[in-house]
Amino acid sequence: MYIMHDIKNLKDPTVNNWPLWLWLWLLLFVGKATASANVSCIAHDTKVTCDCHDEDQAMFLPPLGGVAYKIEIRNCRALNVEPYALTDTIGLRTITFRQVDNLVLNKYALSYASKAIIVEFEQVNFKLIDSHAINGNIEEISFVGGRIELMQPFGLTTTKDSAILLRLDGVTIQRIESQAFKKFAVEQMLITNCHFLGDVQSKSFYELEVLRELSISNNQFQMVHSHAFSFKLISKLSLSNNRFTAVDGEWLEARIRDGVTLRDNDFGATSDIAFRSLTVHNDYNLNERLELRFHNNTVQMATAVPPRPLIFNGRLALSLRQLRYDNTWPCGELDMNEQPPQPKAEFFRVHSEQILFRNDTNPSWTPLRRLISEQCQQRSHLAYIVMGGVALLLLLLLIVLVVCCLVNRRRKRRKMDVVQPEPRTYKETQIMYQIENAGLLKTDL
Repeated sequence: MYIMHDIKNLKDPTVNNWPLWLWLWLLLFVGKATASANVSCIAHDTKVTCDCHDEDQAMFLPPLGGVAYKIEIRNCRALNVEPYALTDTIGLRTITFRQVDNLVLNKYALSYASKAIIVEFEQVNFKLIDSHAINGNIEEISFVGGRIELMQPFGLTTTKDSAILLRLDGVTIQRIESQAFKKFAVEQMLITNCHFLGDVQSKSFYELEVLRELSISNNQFQMVHSHAFSFKLISKLSLSNNRFTAVDGEWLEARIRDGVTLRDNDFGATSDIAFRSLTVHNDYNLNERLELRFHNNTVQMATAVPPRPLIFNGRLALSLRQLRYDNTWPCGELDMNEQPPQPKAEFFRVHSEQILFRNDTNPSWTPLRRLISEQCQQRSHLAYIVMGGVALLLLLLLIVLVVCCLVNRRRKRRKMDVVQPEPRTYKETQIMYQIENAGLLKTDL
């Protein structure tokens, strides 16, 4: 009855109908937009494929349900995944996002707790990974290619005791907030060929456990803040072929159980305590100390002059090879009381054959011991020669001054000499007085 009444009112020119027309138009527009924005999903056996067909509009992934062993979402220009999109699916094992731009994962978007699942992102550009967006019984998760604009704290959390794999390969990362990866265990963690455009915040990877291997290789980092990578346990750590613009403080904190290797890395603006928080896990029970292999790395001290020695934990047996210091070695840092002169710092003294510096005249890397013998000892010998020459000149000048003083004294004495009368006896003197008194010595001309 009310609808019929409204329809009649539409024909009545005396009635103001614009609010009703606006309401009908909004309902029609929203209905069409909602219908057209949902991704069309097609089920084939136990696989569900959701294809956006590269449509130039924002799409929404509708809640999925039913039996689905594998779900693939692909070819989207912009995709928004609302909370609990997977909750009603049964038997899900793998969900894959492929060739998706501007992906927004809202809170609990990929939350799944009934069975361990594998989550794959291939060439996906994330606009946002919200807190707890990837949550639940995650067995494996991989990011291959693509870009992450922003990942919020707790972006990835898992209820599984230990996941099998966490992989980032070839991903461009703009910003990861503190505690984005927090408090979960994984057997293998791989970060390879990634480019971190922004700073890695403190505790971005926080309180993680890597039960088998952590490999960080062929990445480019900007500033990595103190405790950015913090691990409660790492079985084997491999850090190789990475480029860091700067590392602040104890940026890498880990308790190692089986082995640790840092090889072929370039650390710019490095703190002397950068590697101090690498230590031995309590589960290590062998008699010999766990070896830290620190081979073929380049460091540039944040405080350029003088270069400071790197500090390592004493519980690790340091194996140091080809450590390049991209700083100038000052000869003033030598203990000249020893022959030949030795570096004052024990770290430089013990590893002088394996620590390399650039020579002032030769840009090639030169072992510190040879650099000291070629550059610093020559300077010290020259200094001794100059000092000896100056001392000799001062001695000659002193001799000349003494001679001049003696000559001047002799000249003054000669000017002051008085002719003394010849010595006479008392009688002779009396006779002379008598003669003078008698006027016998006067001559009247």
